[in-house]
Amino acid sequence: MLNFILKKLFWGGFRHLLSDELYIKTRYRLEFGFLPNLENPKRFSEKIQVLKLHDRSELRRLAADRLKVREYVKQKAGDLNLIPLIGSYKFLDDITWEELPSSFVLKASHGSGMVQVIHQKHNADKKQAIQKANGWMEEDYYRFGREWVYKGLDRFILAEELILDEHGNVPSDFKFFCFNGRVTFVQVDVDRFDAQKRNLYDEHFNRLEAGLHHPVGGDMVEKPALFEEAKSVAAKLSGEYNFIRVDLYIMKDRIYFGELTNFPGNGFERFNPDEFDFYFGEKLSIP
Repeated sequence: MLNFILKKLFWGGFRHLLSDELYIKTRYRLEFGFLPNLENPKRFSEKIQVLKLHDRSELRRLAADRLKVREYVKQKAGDLNLIPLIGSYKFLDDITWEELPSSFVLKASHGSGMVQVIHQKHNADKKQAIQKANGWMEEDYYRFGREWVYKGLDRFILAEELILDEHGNVPSDFKFFCFNGRVTFVQVDVDRFDAQKRNLYDEHFNRLEAGLHHPVGGDMVEKPALFEEAKSVAAKLSGEYNFIRVDLYIMKDRIYFGELTNFPGNGFERFNPDEFDFYFGEKLSIP
C-alpha cells in the first residue's frame, strides 16, 4: 500500500521537482524496491541509468531523433531497407489526412510509444486520430522520463508506409541488444498493439529462460531465414556505441530498419529471474 501511495505522489507531480539523478534514484526505488548503485553499478539496469546521466554525446541524440537517424542508417548500412516515409508534419488537418494513403503508420519523431497504426483509413476515427497525433506535438518526452536525448528535439509527426508480413499482420519486432558492436541477446516482441508477448534469445537464437517486463510467449517465433543477415546489420549500426539496441523487422525476403534505442525501457524494466540483470550487466563496459 505504501509503495502504491508513493507511486501516486511521484507520478502526480513530485517527479517534476527532482533533478535527473534524484528522479532516477526515486523511480528506480519505486520499481525495484531498492536504490540503484550508480557509483559502482553491476546490473544492466543500473548501467543504463549511468549512461543516461553521463553519456551526453551527440551520437546518442541522433539515435533518438526518428527523422534524422534515417540518414545515419543510410551511411552505415546503405543496403538496409528503410520503411518508406510518406511525409513529416508539424500538425495534421483534414486536408493532410485525405492526402494520406488508405493504410499507414503515424509516429512522433521525438519520443517513444507515440504510434498509431491505420489499417484502413475509411474505417478509422479520423477526428480522434488527428487529435491524438497533434497532441504529441505538445508532449515534452524528456519531462516524462528524463531521458536527456529527447530534450529539445525538433517535433514532427511522421507518416510511414504500413508494412505487413506474409499473413497480413504487423510484423514481429526483433530488438538486438548490441554491446560494443556485437549482438549479445535478442528481444522479440509479438502482438505489440494487442496482447503483447516478449521472448528473449541469445545471439544464436536459442530461447533464454528469462523474461523482461512483458509475459513470455513460449515457442511462438521461428528463427527467421535472414536472422544472420540481420545480426550483421545490427553490428554495423551499433559499432560506434558501447551499447545500443537496434530494432529491425525481419520479413520473409527483406529486413527493415525500425529504430535505434539508447535506453531500453528507460532502464526501469525488470528481468525475470533477476540474475539476468547482473548477467547482462557484466557485458556492458562503461567508463
